[in-house]
Amino acid sequence: MTRAVITEYDNIRYLLIYEKNSLAECHPLVCDDTFQIGSIYIGRVEKVVKNIQSAFIRLDNDHVGYLPLNDLPAKVLNRTLPKGLISIAESDKILVQVEQEPQKMKQARVTGNVSLSGLYVAMDMLKDMVGVSNKIKDQKRAEQLKRLVENMDIPYGIVFRTSCEDAEDEAILREVQDLKEKMDNILHKAQYQRNTGLLSSGKPSYLAILEEYGWMRIDEVQTDIPKVYDTLVKIGDAYSHNLIFYHDDYPLFKLLGLEKELSGLLNKRVWLKSGGFLVIEPTEAMVVIDVNTGKSIGRKKQEDHILKVNEEAAIEIAKQLRLRNLSGMILVDFINMQQQSNCLSLIRTLRQELKKDKVPTKFIDVTELQLYEITRKKIRKPLHEILQ
Repeated sequence: MTRAVITEYDNIRYLLIYEKNSLAECHPLVCDDTFQIGSIYIGRVEKVVKNIQSAFIRLDNDHVGYLPLNDLPAKVLNRTLPKGLISIAESDKILVQVEQEPQKMKQARVTGNVSLSGLYVAMDMLKDMVGVSNKIKDQKRAEQLKRLVENMDIPYGIVFRTSCEDAEDEAILREVQDLKEKMDNILHKAQYQRNTGLLSSGKPSYLAILEEYGWMRIDEVQTDIPKVYDTLVKIGDAYSHNLIFYHDDYPLFKLLGLEKELSGLLNKRVWLKSGGFLVIEPTEAMVVIDVNTGKSIGRKKQEDHILKVNEEAAIEIAKQLRLRNLSGMILVDFINMQQQSNCLSLIRTLRQELKKDKVPTKFIDVTELQLYEITRKKIRKPLHEILQ
């Protein structure tokens, strides 16, 4: 069973996701109410820096975002882009959407392809594109979904999400029409608003994260926060029957043991059942993880035992990357093994565990120094950066 819990502890709101009664993801929700992923802005191009292939976009008085130059905006508001123009120019007024939170010294990343999403459909400003989630394996159903919008006048790109596979067509079409009207309103407001600034706020962080995780994967949502409960009830009936309001006198965060969980997630040392342990060190440039045998030594078949410890460490590393939201470049120093077959077995285990992460995470290679390279896409701030 998979359940999501939204609660508060020490004046911070948390979204916790439990898979098989074990904490799999921990998200502190302390971002700005308006400046968050999904917020749509009218921005002005302040500077184009070609050597880093990015443009810096003034979003409002307090925020600047960066836009990769290969991500041309779907809408330039102050002029019509002539054919063949390869980039935007300074002082252009453009429509952008926050795609990634600020990371330490980096500004927030924005995209020019503004999009909206619902339970069944994602819609963006790319024209003449209708797609279906790769997770829908029934090709007949995929074709049916595409035909649903064949005769509709929708000048936006549409992607049918995994939840469409078993959904009623009427519910899907209602959402398509609703998203179209919202997109039309955003464009209309953008055309007549002179100043730069916020045009449309993104969804509350907990909703955005649950949507990214996948509502269909969640069996139960529990919260002890009345406002959150009311918001979830109002969203729709698609999953509200799995919604539980916790109203016991004993605090929910204590029932969950949240204080102890957070203490462990901020500790750089993580013990393994075998007696080995991990040392996790986030640095400015990358995350470094060292695997140690610890108390797990002195076995007869040392090579086999080292493989067992390394594979246990690989499973725990994939788990800790999700829990701590560590991203970017990650280097892992596993215990050295002599047999090539054991190294290949470890790589298979690592790849299999990384696939469980909804955030794009890949094993890249093994360096000449026998360091295992992993990359994980940066979307939100890591846990330690928020809490410390």
